[in-house]
Amino acid sequence: MDLIEEKIQIIAKEMQEANASQWTITKIIKDLMQAPTKNENKLRKIALEKLKELDPQAGQIYETFSRMKVYTTQENIENFDRGNILKSLLKETIISRTVAEKITIEVENQIKDSKIDYLTTALIRELVNAKLISYGFEKIREDYTRVGEPVYDVKNKMELEPYANEQTREYNLLKTIPKKIREKHFSGEIFIEDIPGFSTRIFSYAILCEKKETSQKTIIQNIKKMIHSEKYFYNTPNLFGLTFVTAPFLKNNNQIIKSAKLINELLEIPKTGFVNSLELYTPSKLSEYSEHKLKAAELSNQLLNQKNSVIQINSKYCLDLIENKQQNFLILNNFDDEYFALNKNLFSSTPGIDLFVNINLEKINSKDEDELFQKISEILEDIKKLKEIKLKEIESKKYLNEFLKEDLKTGIGITNLFALSERFLERKNKEFANKIHKQFTKENDNFLLFGLGSNEAKTKFEKTMGREIYSHEAMCFEECLNSKKCCFTGTASSIEELNELIDKKVKQIYFKPKIK
Repeated sequence: MDLIEEKIQIIAKEMQEANASQWTITKIIKDLMQAPTKNENKLRKIALEKLKELDPQAGQIYETFSRMKVYTTQENIENFDRGNILKSLLKETIISRTVAEKITIEVENQIKDSKIDYLTTALIRELVNAKLISYGFEKIREDYTRVGEPVYDVKNKMELEPYANEQTREYNLLKTIPKKIREKHFSGEIFIEDIPGFSTRIFSYAILCEKKETSQKTIIQNIKKMIHSEKYFYNTPNLFGLTFVTAPFLKNNNQIIKSAKLINELLEIPKTGFVNSLELYTPSKLSEYSEHKLKAAELSNQLLNQKNSVIQINSKYCLDLIENKQQNFLILNNFDDEYFALNKNLFSSTPGIDLFVNINLEKINSKDEDELFQKISEILEDIKKLKEIKLKEIESKKYLNEFLKEDLKTGIGITNLFALSERFLERKNKEFANKIHKQFTKENDNFLLFGLGSNEAKTKFEKTMGREIYSHEAMCFEECLNSKKCCFTGTASSIEELNELIDKKVKQIYFKPKIK
Protein backbone atom coordinates (compact mmCIF):
# COMPACT_ATOMS: atom_id res chain seq x y z
CA MET A 1 0.00 0.00 0.00
CA ASP A 2 1.26 3.50 -0.90
CA LEU A 3 2.32 5.50 2.17
CA ILE A 4 0.02 8.41 1.33
CA GLU A 5 -2.96 6.06 1.00
CA GLU A 6 -2.13 4.55 4.38
CA LYS A 7 -2.09 8.02 5.98
CA ILE A 8 -5.45 8.92 4.44
CA GLN A 9 -6.97 5.63 5.60
CA ILE A 10 -5.89 6.44 9.16
CA ILE A 11 -7.52 9.88 8.89
CA ALA A 12 -10.70 8.30 7.46
CA LYS A 13 -10.90 5.94 10.44
CA GLU A 14 -10.50 8.88 12.83
CA MET A 15 -13.35 10.78 11.13
CA GLN A 16 -15.52 7.67 11.36
CA GLU A 17 -14.88 7.51 15.11
CA ALA A 18 -15.90 11.19 15.28
CA ASN A 19 -19.33 10.09 13.96
CA ALA A 20 -18.92 11.56 10.47
CA SER A 21 -21.18 9.98 7.83
CA GLN A 22 -19.75 7.71 5.14
CA TRP A 23 -20.77 10.25 2.47
CA THR A 24 -18.83 13.01 4.27
CA ILE A 25 -15.78 10.79 4.77
CA THR A 26 -15.75 9.73 1.10
CA LYS A 27 -15.95 13.34 -0.08
CA ILE A 28 -13.09 14.44 2.18
CA ILE A 29 -10.94 11.46 1.14
CA LYS A 30 -11.26 12.52 -2.52
CA ASP A 31 -10.05 16.01 -1.58
CA LEU A 32 -7.14 14.58 0.38
CA MET A 33 -6.06 12.37 -2.54
CA GLN A 34 -5.76 15.50 -4.68
CA ALA A 35 -4.05 17.60 -2.01
CA PRO A 36 -0.64 19.07 -2.99
CA THR A 37 0.99 17.68 0.17
CA LYS A 38 1.90 14.25 1.55
CA ASN A 39 2.61 15.53 5.05
CA GLU A 40 0.33 13.76 7.53
CA ASN A 41 -0.16 16.79 9.78
CA LYS A 42 -1.10 18.99 6.83
CA LEU A 43 -3.47 16.32 5.50
CA ARG A 44 -5.13 16.08 8.91
CA LYS A 45 -5.50 19.86 9.03
CA ILE A 46 -7.20 19.86 5.62
CA ALA A 47 -9.51 17.05 6.75
CA LEU A 48 -10.47 18.99 9.90
CA GLU A 49 -11.33 22.15 7.94
CA LYS A 50 -13.47 20.18 5.46
CA LEU A 51 -15.21 18.24 8.24
CA LYS A 52 -16.08 21.44 10.09
CA GLU A 53 -17.75 22.73 6.92
CA LEU A 54 -19.69 19.55 6.15
CA ASP A 55 -20.49 18.33 9.68
CA PRO A 56 -19.66 20.85 12.45
CA GLN A 57 -20.54 18.44 15.27
CA ALA A 58 -18.28 15.69 13.93
CA GLY A 59 -15.65 18.35 13.25
CA GLN A 60 -15.68 19.42 16.90
CA ILE A 61 -15.24 15.82 18.06
CA TYR A 62 -12.46 15.23 15.51
CA GLU A 63 -10.66 18.38 16.66
CA THR A 64 -10.69 17.02 20.22
CA PHE A 65 -9.23 13.75 18.95
CA SER A 66 -6.53 15.65 17.03
CA ARG A 67 -5.28 17.25 20.23
CA MET A 68 -4.80 13.85 21.87
CA LYS A 69 -1.29 12.72 20.96
CA VAL A 70 0.44 9.57 22.15
CA TYR A 71 4.22 9.33 22.60
CA THR A 72 5.00 5.75 21.62
CA THR A 73 7.85 3.45 22.67
CA GLN A 74 9.10 3.71 19.07
CA GLU A 75 9.63 7.45 19.79
CA ASN A 76 6.92 8.62 17.42
CA ILE A 77 3.97 10.92 18.05
CA GLU A 78 0.70 9.31 16.99
CA ASN A 79 -2.93 10.32 17.29
CA PHE A 80 -4.74 8.65 20.13
CA ASP A 81 -6.70 5.62 18.93
CA ARG A 82 -8.88 3.90 21.51
CA GLY A 83 -8.94 0.88 19.21
CA ASN A 84 -5.37 0.15 20.24
CA ILE A 85 -6.47 -0.24 23.88
CA LEU A 86 -9.23 -2.60 22.86
CA LYS A 87 -6.89 -4.69 20.70
CA SER A 88 -4.27 -5.02 23.43
CA LEU A 89 -6.86 -6.02 26.07
CA LEU A 90 -8.31 -8.71 23.83
CA LYS A 91 -4.86 -9.94 22.82
CA GLU A 92 -3.19 -10.00 26.24
CA THR A 93 -6.06 -10.96 28.56
CA ILE A 94 -9.11 -13.23 28.72
CA ILE A 95 -11.50 -10.35 29.43
CA SER A 96 -14.76 -10.28 27.46
CA ARG A 97 -15.12 -7.93 24.53
CA THR A 98 -18.06 -6.14 26.18
CA VAL A 99 -16.06 -5.30 29.31
CA ALA A 100 -12.98 -4.41 27.23
CA GLU A 101 -15.02 -1.93 25.18
CA LYS A 102 -16.50 -0.38 28.35
CA ILE A 103 -13.04 0.09 29.91
CA THR A 104 -11.65 1.45 26.64
CA ILE A 105 -14.34 4.15 26.40
CA GLU A 106 -13.93 5.12 30.07
CA VAL A 107 -10.16 5.46 29.71
CA GLU A 108 -10.61 7.56 26.56
CA ASN A 109 -13.00 9.90 28.37
CA GLN A 110 -10.62 10.13 31.34
CA ILE A 111 -7.77 11.14 29.01
CA LYS A 112 -9.95 13.79 27.34
CA ASP A 113 -11.03 15.27 30.68
CA SER A 114 -7.56 15.26 32.28
CA LYS A 115 -5.75 16.98 29.37
CA ILE A 116 -2.56 15.01 30.03
CA ASP A 117 0.56 16.82 28.81
CA TYR A 118 2.76 13.78 28.11
CA LEU A 119 0.55 10.86 27.16
CA THR A 120 2.60 7.69 26.71
CA THR A 121 1.61 4.11 26.01
CA ALA A 122 2.90 3.26 29.49
CA LEU A 123 0.58 5.83 31.08
CA ILE A 124 -2.40 4.56 29.07
CA ARG A 125 -1.67 1.07 30.35
CA GLU A 126 -1.59 2.41 33.92
CA LEU A 127 -5.03 3.98 33.43
CA VAL A 128 -6.40 0.72 32.05
CA ASN A 129 -4.94 -1.21 34.98
CA ALA A 130 -6.62 1.18 37.41
CA LYS A 131 -9.95 0.45 35.72
CA LEU A 132 -9.34 -3.30 35.88
CA ILE A 133 -8.70 -3.06 39.62
CA SER A 134 -11.79 -0.90 40.17
CA TYR A 135 -13.93 -3.58 38.49
CA GLY A 136 -12.34 -6.38 40.54
CA PHE A 137 -10.24 -7.91 37.74
CA GLU A 138 -7.06 -8.24 39.83
CA LYS A 139 -5.87 -11.44 38.12
CA ILE A 140 -6.44 -9.96 34.67
CA ARG A 141 -4.56 -6.84 35.74
CA GLU A 142 -1.58 -9.09 36.61
CA ASP A 143 -1.54 -10.31 32.99
CA TYR A 144 -1.91 -6.81 31.56
CA THR A 145 0.42 -4.90 33.85
CA ARG A 146 3.74 -3.59 32.64
CA VAL A 147 6.86 -4.83 34.43
CA GLY A 148 9.23 -1.93 35.09
CA GLU A 149 11.00 0.12 37.77
CA PRO A 150 9.96 3.15 39.82
CA VAL A 151 11.57 6.46 38.82
CA TYR A 152 13.17 6.65 42.27
CA ASP A 153 14.96 3.30 41.81
CA VAL A 154 16.14 4.17 38.29
CA LYS A 155 17.61 7.46 39.50
CA ASN A 156 19.46 5.80 42.36
CA LYS A 157 20.91 3.07 40.12
CA MET A 158 22.18 5.67 37.65
CA GLU A 159 24.05 7.44 40.44
CA LEU A 160 25.97 4.28 41.34
CA GLU A 161 27.01 2.94 37.92
CA PRO A 162 26.38 3.25 34.19
CA TYR A 163 22.83 2.08 33.69
CA ALA A 164 21.04 2.19 30.34
CA ASN A 165 17.96 0.28 29.26
CA GLU A 166 14.26 0.76 28.48
CA GLN A 167 13.65 2.13 31.99
CA THR A 168 16.36 4.79 31.68
CA ARG A 169 15.08 5.72 28.22
CA GLU A 170 11.67 6.47 29.71
CA TYR A 171 13.26 8.19 32.71
CA ASN A 172 15.27 10.57 30.51
CA LEU A 173 12.29 11.36 28.27
CA LEU A 174 10.12 12.03 31.31
CA LYS A 175 12.50 13.71 33.77
CA THR A 176 15.65 14.91 32.01
CA ILE A 177 14.98 16.04 28.44
CA PRO A 178 12.85 19.24 28.29
CA LYS A 179 9.34 18.98 26.86
CA LYS A 180 10.04 21.26 23.89
CA ILE A 181 13.10 19.26 22.83
CA ARG A 182 11.39 15.92 23.51
CA GLU A 183 8.55 16.89 21.16
CA LYS A 184 10.99 17.78 18.40
CA HIS A 185 12.60 14.38 18.80
CA PHE A 186 9.27 12.57 18.59
CA SER A 187 8.06 14.67 15.64
CA GLY A 188 11.19 13.89 13.60
CA GLU A 189 12.69 17.40 13.53
CA ILE A 190 15.68 16.08 15.47
CA PHE A 191 16.89 12.67 16.60
CA ILE A 192 18.79 12.43 19.89
CA GLU A 193 21.19 9.50 19.87
CA ASP A 194 21.40 7.21 22.91
CA ILE A 195 18.50 8.48 24.97
CA PRO A 196 18.79 5.45 27.34
CA GLY A 197 22.34 6.53 28.26
CA PHE A 198 21.72 10.30 28.21
CA SER A 199 22.30 10.69 31.96
CA THR A 200 24.95 8.03 32.52
CA ARG A 201 27.45 7.77 29.69
CA ILE A 202 29.49 9.74 27.15
CA PHE A 203 28.60 9.25 23.50
CA SER A 204 32.05 8.55 22.04
CA TYR A 205 35.58 8.66 23.45
CA ALA A 206 39.25 7.99 22.69
CA ILE A 207 41.47 6.70 25.48
CA LEU A 208 44.97 8.17 25.56
CA CYS A 209 47.30 5.22 26.04
CA GLU A 210 49.97 5.22 28.73
CA LYS A 211 53.44 3.67 28.86
CA LYS A 212 53.93 0.90 31.44
CA GLU A 213 56.97 -1.09 32.64
CA THR A 214 57.29 -3.33 29.57
CA SER A 215 55.91 -3.53 26.04
CA GLN A 216 53.69 -6.45 27.03
CA LYS A 217 52.25 -4.64 30.05
CA THR A 218 51.78 -1.48 27.97
CA ILE A 219 49.74 -3.33 25.37
CA ILE A 220 47.76 -5.51 27.77
CA GLN A 221 46.89 -2.83 30.32
CA ASN A 222 45.83 -0.22 27.76
CA ILE A 223 43.61 -2.65 25.86
CA LYS A 224 42.28 -3.97 29.17
CA LYS A 225 41.38 -0.41 30.16
CA MET A 226 39.55 0.08 26.87
CA ILE A 227 37.52 -3.10 27.38
CA HIS A 228 36.81 -2.35 31.04
CA SER A 229 35.61 1.19 30.28
CA GLU A 230 33.17 0.20 27.50
CA LYS A 231 30.24 0.61 29.89
CA TYR A 232 30.99 4.32 30.31
CA PHE A 233 30.38 5.12 26.63
CA TYR A 234 27.70 4.56 24.02
CA ASN A 235 30.25 3.68 21.33
CA THR A 236 33.14 1.36 22.14
CA PRO A 237 36.06 3.58 23.28
CA ASN A 238 39.05 3.83 20.99
CA LEU A 239 42.80 3.65 21.51
CA PHE A 240 44.94 6.70 20.83
CA GLY A 241 48.74 6.46 20.82
CA LEU A 242 49.18 2.73 21.49
CA THR A 243 51.97 2.39 18.90
CA PHE A 244 53.81 5.42 20.31
CA VAL A 245 53.78 4.29 23.96
CA THR A 246 54.85 0.79 22.89
CA ALA A 247 57.62 1.96 20.55
CA PRO A 248 60.28 2.75 23.22
CA PHE A 249 60.55 -0.97 24.03
CA LEU A 250 60.99 -2.15 20.43
CA LYS A 251 64.63 -2.80 19.55
CA ASN A 252 64.33 -5.01 16.48
CA ASN A 253 61.92 -6.35 13.86
CA ASN A 254 61.14 -9.51 15.84
CA GLN A 255 59.94 -7.47 18.79
CA ILE A 256 57.81 -5.32 16.48
CA ILE A 257 56.16 -8.40 14.91
CA LYS A 258 55.62 -9.99 18.33
CA SER A 259 53.99 -6.81 19.72
CA ALA A 260 51.74 -6.48 16.66
CA LYS A 261 50.60 -10.08 17.06
CA LEU A 262 49.72 -9.47 20.73
CA ILE A 263 47.75 -6.33 19.84
CA ASN A 264 45.84 -8.15 17.10
CA GLU A 265 44.97 -11.04 19.42
CA LEU A 266 43.79 -8.81 22.27
CA LEU A 267 41.73 -6.56 20.00
CA GLU A 268 39.65 -9.57 19.00
CA ILE A 269 38.18 -9.57 22.53
CA PRO A 270 35.83 -6.53 22.35
CA LYS A 271 32.38 -7.65 21.26
CA THR A 272 31.61 -4.43 19.41
CA GLY A 273 33.60 -2.36 16.96
CA PHE A 274 36.45 -0.12 18.04
CA VAL A 275 39.07 2.06 16.40
CA ASN A 276 42.81 1.68 16.81
CA SER A 277 44.46 4.97 15.88
CA LEU A 278 47.75 4.57 14.00
CA GLU A 279 49.58 7.90 14.12
CA LEU A 280 52.19 8.47 11.40
CA TYR A 281 53.12 11.87 12.81
CA THR A 282 53.70 12.97 16.40
CA PRO A 283 50.54 14.49 17.92
CA SER A 284 51.08 17.07 20.67
CA LYS A 285 49.56 14.65 23.20
CA LEU A 286 52.39 12.21 22.39
CA SER A 287 55.22 14.73 22.07
CA GLU A 288 57.30 13.05 24.79
CA TYR A 289 57.59 10.01 22.48
CA SER A 290 58.60 11.98 19.36
CA GLU A 291 62.02 10.29 19.11
CA HIS A 292 60.23 6.93 18.69
CA LYS A 293 58.10 8.04 15.75
CA LEU A 294 59.77 5.71 13.21
CA LYS A 295 59.46 2.65 15.47
CA ALA A 296 55.80 3.54 16.04
CA ALA A 297 55.36 3.72 12.25
CA GLU A 298 56.96 0.28 11.82
CA LEU A 299 54.52 -1.14 14.36
CA SER A 300 51.64 0.62 12.58
CA ASN A 301 52.60 -1.09 9.33
CA GLN A 302 52.05 -4.44 11.03
CA LEU A 303 48.55 -3.35 12.10
CA LEU A 304 47.25 -1.83 8.87
CA ASN A 305 45.30 -4.96 8.02
CA GLN A 306 42.98 -4.40 10.99
CA LYS A 307 39.59 -3.44 9.59
CA ASN A 308 39.08 -0.85 12.35
CA SER A 309 42.41 0.92 12.05
CA VAL A 310 42.53 4.62 11.20
CA ILE A 311 45.78 6.12 9.91
CA GLN A 312 46.45 9.60 11.30
CA ILE A 313 48.55 11.97 9.17
CA ASN A 314 49.25 15.70 9.07
CA SER A 315 50.72 15.84 5.55
CA LYS A 316 50.95 13.71 2.42
CA TYR A 317 54.60 13.00 3.24
CA CYS A 318 53.47 10.76 6.12
CA LEU A 319 52.38 8.29 3.46
CA ASP A 320 56.05 7.52 2.78
CA LEU A 321 56.02 5.60 6.07
CA ILE A 322 53.42 3.13 4.76
CA GLU A 323 55.17 0.10 3.30
CA ASN A 324 52.23 -1.61 1.59
CA LYS A 325 50.13 0.85 -0.40
CA GLN A 326 48.11 -1.87 -2.14
CA GLN A 327 45.63 -2.38 0.70
CA ASN A 328 42.52 -0.48 1.78
CA PHE A 329 42.73 1.90 4.71
CA LEU A 330 41.03 4.94 6.19
CA ILE A 331 42.95 8.17 6.69
CA LEU A 332 42.15 11.00 9.11
CA ASN A 333 43.79 14.19 7.85
CA ASN A 334 45.12 16.41 10.66
CA PHE A 335 46.45 19.14 8.37
CA ASP A 336 44.50 22.01 10.01
CA ASP A 337 43.98 20.65 13.48
CA GLU A 338 44.78 17.56 15.52
CA TYR A 339 41.96 15.06 15.95
CA PHE A 340 41.16 12.02 18.00
CA ALA A 341 39.74 9.25 15.83
CA LEU A 342 36.48 8.07 17.36
CA ASN A 343 34.03 5.31 16.63
CA LYS A 344 31.57 5.25 13.70
CA ASN A 345 33.92 7.40 11.57
CA LEU A 346 33.62 10.30 14.00
CA PHE A 347 36.49 12.49 15.16
CA SER A 348 37.02 15.37 17.54
CA SER A 349 39.73 17.85 18.50
CA THR A 350 39.00 16.88 22.11
CA PRO A 351 39.10 13.29 23.46
CA GLY A 352 35.43 12.72 22.83
CA ILE A 353 31.87 13.70 21.94
CA ASP A 354 29.46 14.08 24.83
CA LEU A 355 26.22 14.26 22.85
CA PHE A 356 25.10 13.59 19.28
CA VAL A 357 21.93 15.12 17.82
CA ASN A 358 20.71 14.71 14.24
CA ILE A 359 18.78 17.51 12.52
CA ASN A 360 16.21 16.81 9.81
CA LEU A 361 16.83 19.87 7.65
CA GLU A 362 14.15 18.86 5.18
CA LYS A 363 11.56 18.67 7.98
CA ILE A 364 12.18 22.24 9.12
CA ASN A 365 12.47 23.70 5.62
CA SER A 366 10.59 26.84 4.73
CA LYS A 367 9.98 28.76 1.52
CA ASP A 368 11.22 31.84 3.33
CA GLU A 369 14.99 31.84 3.79
CA ASP A 370 14.96 34.04 6.89
CA GLU A 371 12.40 31.78 8.53
CA LEU A 372 14.50 28.71 7.72
CA PHE A 373 17.60 30.17 9.35
CA GLN A 374 15.54 31.24 12.35
CA LYS A 375 14.36 27.62 12.74
CA ILE A 376 17.95 26.36 12.50
CA SER A 377 19.03 28.90 15.12
CA GLU A 378 16.24 27.76 17.46
CA ILE A 379 17.23 24.10 17.13
CA LEU A 380 20.88 24.94 17.77
CA GLU A 381 19.80 26.76 20.93
CA ASP A 382 17.91 23.61 21.92
CA ILE A 383 21.07 21.55 21.38
CA LYS A 384 23.07 23.98 23.53
CA LYS A 385 20.48 23.56 26.26
CA LEU A 386 20.58 19.79 25.84
CA LYS A 387 24.38 19.84 26.11
CA GLU A 388 24.18 21.84 29.37
CA ILE A 389 21.73 19.32 30.81
CA LYS A 390 23.81 16.36 29.62
CA LEU A 391 27.02 17.77 31.10
CA LYS A 392 25.30 18.47 34.41
CA GLU A 393 24.06 14.90 34.51
CA ILE A 394 27.32 13.16 33.62
CA GLU A 395 29.49 15.49 35.72
CA SER A 396 27.45 14.44 38.75
CA LYS A 397 28.39 10.78 38.15
CA LYS A 398 31.61 10.08 40.06
CA TYR A 399 32.40 7.06 37.89
CA LEU A 400 32.82 9.39 34.86
CA ASN A 401 35.19 11.89 36.50
CA GLU A 402 38.25 10.31 34.92
CA PHE A 403 36.91 10.97 31.42
CA LEU A 404 35.72 14.55 31.93
CA LYS A 405 39.08 16.21 32.54
CA GLU A 406 38.86 17.98 29.18
CA ASP A 407 35.98 19.66 27.40
CA LEU A 408 34.08 17.45 25.01
CA LYS A 409 32.58 18.42 21.67
CA THR A 410 28.99 17.90 20.57
CA GLY A 411 28.25 16.10 17.33
CA ILE A 412 25.50 17.27 14.98
CA GLY A 413 24.35 15.01 12.15
CA ILE A 414 22.57 16.62 9.24
CA THR A 415 20.70 15.53 6.14
CA ASN A 416 21.82 16.49 2.66
CA LEU A 417 22.08 20.26 2.26
CA PHE A 418 21.49 20.10 -1.47
CA ALA A 419 18.00 18.62 -1.15
CA LEU A 420 17.20 21.66 0.99
CA SER A 421 18.96 24.25 -1.17
CA GLU A 422 17.02 23.15 -4.25
CA ARG A 423 13.97 24.86 -2.74
CA PHE A 424 15.69 28.21 -3.16
CA LEU A 425 16.09 28.30 -6.92
CA GLU A 426 17.41 31.86 -6.98
CA ARG A 427 20.45 30.77 -4.96
CA LYS A 428 23.34 28.60 -6.11
CA ASN A 429 23.51 25.27 -4.29
CA LYS A 430 27.09 25.68 -3.14
CA GLU A 431 26.52 29.22 -1.93
CA PHE A 432 23.41 28.23 0.00
CA ALA A 433 25.04 25.11 1.51
CA ASN A 434 28.00 27.15 2.72
CA LYS A 435 25.68 29.71 4.29
CA ILE A 436 23.98 26.97 6.31
CA HIS A 437 27.39 25.61 7.37
CA LYS A 438 28.35 29.05 8.65
CA GLN A 439 25.07 29.22 10.56
CA PHE A 440 26.04 26.04 12.43
CA THR A 441 29.63 26.97 13.15
CA LYS A 442 29.05 30.57 14.22
CA GLU A 443 26.52 29.48 16.83
CA ASN A 444 28.96 27.44 18.89
CA ASP A 445 32.56 26.32 18.40
CA ASN A 446 31.77 23.18 20.40
CA PHE A 447 29.69 21.82 17.52
CA LEU A 448 31.11 19.37 14.99
CA LEU A 449 29.15 18.64 11.81
CA PHE A 450 28.78 15.12 10.45
CA GLY A 451 26.41 13.05 8.41
CA LEU A 452 23.61 11.24 10.23
CA GLY A 453 24.80 9.42 13.32
CA SER A 454 22.86 6.20 12.85
CA ASN A 455 20.56 4.18 10.62
CA GLU A 456 17.87 4.70 13.29
CA ALA A 457 17.99 8.45 12.69
CA LYS A 458 17.79 7.95 8.92
CA THR A 459 14.84 5.57 9.28
CA LYS A 460 13.02 7.96 11.64
CA PHE A 461 13.50 10.91 9.30
CA GLU A 462 12.38 8.90 6.29
CA LYS A 463 9.24 7.81 8.10
CA THR A 464 8.56 11.41 9.07
CA MET A 465 9.02 12.73 5.53
CA GLY A 466 7.52 9.77 3.68
CA ARG A 467 10.49 9.53 1.33
CA GLU A 468 14.17 8.61 1.23
CA ILE A 469 16.50 10.89 3.17
CA TYR A 470 20.18 11.30 2.36
CA SER A 471 22.84 11.79 4.97
CA HIS A 472 25.05 14.83 4.55
CA GLU A 473 27.95 12.44 3.86
CA ALA A 474 26.38 11.67 0.49
CA MET A 475 27.15 15.22 -0.62
CA CYS A 476 30.16 15.60 -2.86
CA PHE A 477 33.03 16.81 -0.67
CA GLU A 478 34.13 19.58 -3.06
CA GLU A 479 30.96 21.47 -2.25
CA CYS A 480 31.84 22.10 1.38
CA LEU A 481 35.61 22.52 1.37
CA ASN A 482 35.30 26.04 2.74
CA SER A 483 33.99 24.78 6.07
CA LYS A 484 36.73 23.72 8.49
CA LYS A 485 34.32 21.97 10.85
CA CYS A 486 32.40 20.06 8.23
CA CYS A 487 32.85 16.31 8.26
CA PHE A 488 33.26 15.35 4.63
CA THR A 489 34.66 12.23 3.09
CA GLY A 490 36.58 11.49 -0.09
CA THR A 491 37.63 8.27 -1.77
CA ALA A 492 40.91 7.72 -3.61
CA SER A 493 41.93 4.79 -5.79
CA SER A 494 45.51 5.89 -6.44
CA ILE A 495 48.32 7.64 -4.59
CA GLU A 496 47.89 10.65 -6.90
CA GLU A 497 44.22 10.98 -5.99
CA LEU A 498 45.07 10.45 -2.33
CA ASN A 499 47.67 13.25 -2.37
CA GLU A 500 45.20 15.55 -4.09
CA LEU A 501 42.55 15.00 -1.43
CA ILE A 502 45.07 15.52 1.35
CA ASP A 503 46.14 18.83 -0.21
CA LYS A 504 42.47 19.86 -0.40
CA LYS A 505 42.22 19.26 3.35
CA VAL A 506 39.56 16.58 3.06
CA LYS A 507 39.13 15.29 6.61
CA GLN A 508 38.44 11.60 6.00
CA ILE A 509 39.74 9.68 3.01
CA TYR A 510 39.04 6.08 2.10
CA PHE A 511 41.95 4.70 0.13
CA LYS A 512 40.81 1.84 -2.09
CA PRO A 513 43.56 1.11 -4.63
CA LYS A 514 42.61 -0.42 -7.94
CA ILE A 515 43.56 -4.07 -8.23
CA LYS A 516 46.18 -4.46 -10.92
